[in-house]
Amino acid sequence: MDRRAFLATMAGGAGAASLAACHRIAGKPSALIHPRRTALAGKEWADADVIVYGATPAGIIAAISAANLGASAVLIGGWREIQPGGMLAGGLSWTDIRDIDAVGGHARAAITALAASGGMPGNRYAFDPAVAAPYFRDLLAAAGVPVIWSDGVETVDRSDRAIREIITRSGVRAHGRVFIDASYEGDLMAHAGVSARVGREAANHANPYNGYRGSRYELMTRSDPPRKHHILPINPFADQASGALIAGVTPAPDRPIGAPDDAVQAYCFRLTMTDRPELRLDLPATPPHGYREADYELLFRDFDQRQRAGQVYGRDWHFARDLVKADEVAPGIYDINNRGTMSIDAIGLSHAYPLADYGAREKIWKAHENYTRGWFHAMAHGRDPRIPAGLQRDVRNWGLVRGRHIDCHPADTPGWSPQLYVREARRLDNGLAWSGKDLCEVDGIPPRLPSIVAIASYWQDSHATSRIAAQDEAGQWGIVNEGHFMLPAGGKYQRSPLPFELMVPHRDQCTNLMVPFCVAATHQAFSTIRMELTSMALGEAAGTAAALAVIDRDRVDIQDVDTYRLQQMIVANGGVIQGMTNWELLQKKVKYRLDRLRG
Repeated sequence: MDRRAFLATMAGGAGAASLAACHRIAGKPSALIHPRRTALAGKEWADADVIVYGATPAGIIAAISAANLGASAVLIGGWREIQPGGMLAGGLSWTDIRDIDAVGGHARAAITALAASGGMPGNRYAFDPAVAAPYFRDLLAAAGVPVIWSDGVETVDRSDRAIREIITRSGVRAHGRVFIDASYEGDLMAHAGVSARVGREAANHANPYNGYRGSRYELMTRSDPPRKHHILPINPFADQASGALIAGVTPAPDRPIGAPDDAVQAYCFRLTMTDRPELRLDLPATPPHGYREADYELLFRDFDQRQRAGQVYGRDWHFARDLVKADEVAPGIYDINNRGTMSIDAIGLSHAYPLADYGAREKIWKAHENYTRGWFHAMAHGRDPRIPAGLQRDVRNWGLVRGRHIDCHPADTPGWSPQLYVREARRLDNGLAWSGKDLCEVDGIPPRLPSIVAIASYWQDSHATSRIAAQDEAGQWGIVNEGHFMLPAGGKYQRSPLPFELMVPHRDQCTNLMVPFCVAATHQAFSTIRMELTSMALGEAAGTAAALAVIDRDRVDIQDVDTYRLQQMIVANGGVIQGMTNWELLQKKVKYRLDRLRG
């Protein structure tokens, strides 16, 4: 590939002049690109400069970034993946971002193209999930990146702290010089013997929201003051005399606030649903395997409490506003997320998932599906008299969407989301522990490390980790969805810096691996970094660094990549690696108001 052809492949790029200029500044030759190496890939083997494991958005962007820079790259699908795109192809199509201008490069190009291909008029960053997998397939094909599907990592062959080859459970052998683990679970990292952690570290001055939270809630919105405690006034006992609790509620653990534990955020399926009959694929009227109506007693008690408080269903509360968060991403098509006392988050079912073997993971995956199907069935077809008749009618009017998620795993059914929302699993442990303080105390303060390669722009957002029985100050029993917090991050410009070292193992453990999703952050910090657009930006940094590590040389340790040169290349491709000035903020506000006036 010649230089002109290379520049044409740089989606969102800054153009030939600025690309050359950034390399002159860095004291490097302006010509970066060499004839593209060919990735060798068969049905059961692959050999490339860069092997990316995990067909998540981060993995896809990492692979095409490396390929566009002339390295050969192969994408190996992770456990249970059957299409490219991870959560973006699996139903998460309402974009989680506060400042969209904190996102550039391939991530910005991707979300813009997805919204343009099928979304809501007036919403530039929501999209119909049906367009995601085809878009990512085209992106990979255009970059010349072969894709091989697998069913998880079996073994990793290492030599002198470097990965040489990975072997999947289906027998695929992938040999490479640099490896990128872009999976949601961090399986390649773990099989390579790289240290990782699971759960919540102890709270400290840099991470005050780490650890066990008890009834402490910490919710901040634009209009409400912080809520420090949130004990739902719902009786947690099935039998108060014996102390037996209703299904899904556990006793509060005997540990202080802020103590470490192995809990991770709740998972769910981000379902694609509709209430339009011509689009609707009805959920079965029969209950799912193992269904027990008593498992949803908390839901019925919530309904009863609302009615006793004088709240009328259809007037004061509604299914699509109060029991789920329904965001319209295409006409009549909604991204369904968790909301309320007992919603689609399967609180407590996720804890064993990160370290479980694949057989056990499959059972946990299906337990989440059965919980969610049972939740809908309990409201639509349950016989409990506390279910409002109007709610029952409304829920029956909702269903999955015809023609969506039809390419499914053999163990799944068409229409259901093909990707469990693994909000948190393993996190790289390299001694860095990027913290809540690193994300929040940014105004006028240089970042702890100068090698910033991406910007996060979202709340500190952790979903609940457990559901416990607790007493309030008056001694009354109630229920707490423990572990939830949602607080600002990024300072006044809503931008949190992320360094290259966030993705890189300690040199003593591995010298040719990067991890753009399961990064070296604390539980509190990861609650911001985990968003898909952020992981795509980190994926671009990882793919670019991988190309730098292999082009013109046998291979350098990934820890020795020239991060200044890496930053210049990210910026040249439209990436964002810094905060915002007051002047830039003013310009942004003026542009926003003009756009609103123009309609």
